[in-house]
Amino acid sequence: MSRLLTCLARTGAHLITLLLAAVWTVSALATLRQPLYDLGQRDVGDVILGVSGALGLSPYATFQFAHLLGGLKLMVGALLLAALIDAVYEKIRFGSLDDALLDVALFTAGIASVASAMPGLIHGGVPLQQVVGELLLCVFASGLAIYGRGYVVREDLPPPRRPKFGY
Repeated sequence: MSRLLTCLARTGAHLITLLLAAVWTVSALATLRQPLYDLGQRDVGDVILGVSGALGLSPYATFQFAHLLGGLKLMVGALLLAALIDAVYEKIRFGSLDDALLDVALFTAGIASVASAMPGLIHGGVPLQQVVGELLLCVFASGLAIYGRGYVVREDLPPPRRPKFGY
């Protein structure tokens, strides 16, 4: 039963990571296809313009900053997808599964979700709900990966020792 639960936990973590990768990638592609990137969106554009105004960026640099943010979204989605491909490759090639890259990818997605929370914090409503949902998915996937692995860090496993027979 324990083996089944660990297998289901890893599968659940990988499926949640696939969902997060799809969300970040589709969001990035939608951003990069728009002529003004995210500057044309109602709440997000206001925050980008406010940040670029606080940094003293020129209009051209503001446009490049919006392009940079769209590229960062695509990089987070690609990192999550690369973590899944790495997990499949390790399972096929070596027969074992080390989720170190998955942990890094989920942590990066969580940090990116917190960084993208600014429009939600300023304006509230739906943008804040999306960020909270992404953060919860990151936490759930990380928890399932840790449960499926059975330990937090490989060095936490105690080394095998023979019992002492002399008291």
